[in-house]
Amino acid sequence: MYTLLALLLIWMIAVQAGCMAMRTSDRTWTKKLREKGQPVLPRFIDVPAPTGRSIHAVCVIAADSMPWVLFLHGSPGSSDAFLDYLADTTLSKHANLVAIDRAGFGYSDFGNPETSLQRQAQDVKAVADFIAPGRRLFLVGHSLGSPVIVRFAIDYPDQTAGIVNVAGSVDPSLEPHPWWQKFMDVPPGKWLIPKSFWVSNHEIRYLETELETMKPLWANIQRPMHIIHAKNDRLVDVGNVEFCKRMLSNAPFEVMLLEKGDHFILWSRQDVIRDAVLKMIAGK
Repeated sequence: MYTLLALLLIWMIAVQAGCMAMRTSDRTWTKKLREKGQPVLPRFIDVPAPTGRSIHAVCVIAADSMPWVLFLHGSPGSSDAFLDYLADTTLSKHANLVAIDRAGFGYSDFGNPETSLQRQAQDVKAVADFIAPGRRLFLVGHSLGSPVIVRFAIDYPDQTAGIVNVAGSVDPSLEPHPWWQKFMDVPPGKWLIPKSFWVSNHEIRYLETELETMKPLWANIQRPMHIIHAKNDRLVDVGNVEFCKRMLSNAPFEVMLLEKGDHFILWSRQDVIRDAVLKMIAGK
């Protein structure tokens, strides 16, 4: 009995101390990009946002004159979800690349979630203003990162060049509410899971309400969107694609439904997503 209690205590201390933080240090970023053949050294920035947070981002900047592509991860996660994209020399020959740690994840006020999509879009804007003032950016979002870039496109159309929506969670009617979600959000449940998972659980609890608030605003999107989703995605229902098609009344869009793959196509089908990014940069 005492052994079990001791093990439970050790586990709780470990997860609250940052075990399974799901983030990559700047030093490791540099090492991994070099190992993967990226000749451009990464630049690391911490940008103060109007929300009061400092937002951490990793940039691969080849030339100031090139277009910008900004990547936003899902939940849980961090900027390193896009490490292979920033290492991709085909991409970095055509655009400057930046991956952001969303609020509460990575090195952006880790452990303190932000449930408001509007405020998360403000975080993205702060980074955009810092790295590419007066420029439009192409935005790539995966899973819960997708509604954030959609909100950015709604609120800041003059800074949006186009959107690549990968397995995006955008339809409020398709947001599940499993029984354990509420339990894990408060003590003692929250003490039993790593902070990154608690942050994820907390923001997902409020996502449906945020998406409902955003529904009337979709008509403000005027930039093209590439929608990429796997038919067998069991975490984010493929019905989100039809929702996008209904809501994009004033923006051109292209849909790619993948027969093979799941929610993790960000990594398993990097070729498809890279091609969509390059196609959008080329204006096709």
